Amino acid sequence: MKKYILAGLSVSAILFSCQTQQKPEVSKQEIKFGYQVYKKTCSACHWESVTPQQIEKIKKTVMAGGRPPFGAPPMAEVSARVKKFYPSEKEFVAFVKDYITNPSKDKGVCLPMAFKVFGTMPPIGKGLSEEEKEAVAKWLYYRFNISWEEFMKREHHK
Repeated sequence: MKKYILAGLSVSAILFSCQTQQKPEVSKQEIKFGYQVYKKTCSACHWESVTPQQIEKIKKTVMAGGRPPFGAPPMAEVSARVKKFYPSEKEFVAFVKDYITNPSKDKGVCLPMAFKVFGTMPPIGKGLSEEEKEAVAKWLYYRFNISWEEFMKREHHK
């Protein structure tokens, strides 16, 4: 009987440890710090998000040869697009940290039109600490919970 109890406890312990290790924890403090880094460093070019009405107006402006009212794609779009290629937190964070430090069209994941309209971003990550890069990348990962496919299905992207 003791063998069965010990075996049951061992299996339960293994299952419990697997379940608790599946998703890394990110603190609210780290996300808040990441948002502060975004506001200080990224928001001058990247708006956090845009409404369907804003998208329609911007499309018309760009089609007429004008420039959008921001210097880079909105962060909601950036997050969804990067997750298409780097879906896990670890991959996503590593890509963002590298890209903001050493951006290039070759390793970028933007649509060709984004590069045409905005060009390649400057290496703003070179002026950030590792802690700031990590925090802003995690903020970007956790702030927006939409896949690229869902993002493209929205009314303003039909």
